[in-house]
Amino acid sequence: MQTRATTGTNFEKQIENGQWKRNERKPKMIWDVPGNNVFDKINNVDYDVIRFNLREDSILSKHDFVFHNDDSLTFEVKKYEMKKLKKWTLYSEPFFKVGTRSHKEKVDINRYNKFVDDFFNTRKDIINRVLENISKDSLGIRCLDGFIPQHKLEYKVEIVKGWCNYNRITILFRIKD
Repeated sequence: MQTRATTGTNFEKQIENGQWKRNERKPKMIWDVPGNNVFDKINNVDYDVIRFNLREDSILSKHDFVFHNDDSLTFEVKKYEMKKLKKWTLYSEPFFKVGTRSHKEKVDINRYNKFVDDFFNTRKDIINRVLENISKDSLGIRCLDGFIPQHKLEYKVEIVKGWCNYNRITILFRIKD
């Protein structure tokens, strides 16, 4: 596990108490395409982003904690100081990504990066749906030095160069100006 992920988990353990329990919910994109994994699915539509559709039963929200007697009260945890969150910061990479050697062996970097670019530019319907729902059920973000309510946060989606120069569609967040 990455150091960033390990220290984040340790921080979450410090927050857990009788009122708030850890109950992580991650986005889970279910693509309406046959295939054993996302790379098979991309290949099965011949890298055609118009044929690469998100199913309605996908999980689009994200949180780390729920209130002990009301699962509708949730929040996300990020191990950052609030002053650092004035700049755009990684929130989630829920769409699809190449992140391991075995993934790398399944896709050609140029064809995959073109698919990511085409998806980003063409499938605003899916991107906006994910963006609208990713934090919808969350009260806000708990940081090292406080809590930021949802109405003080903003989100955007960008393409970021990821591991070994494979593009990633990434959700970023920051405290509103």
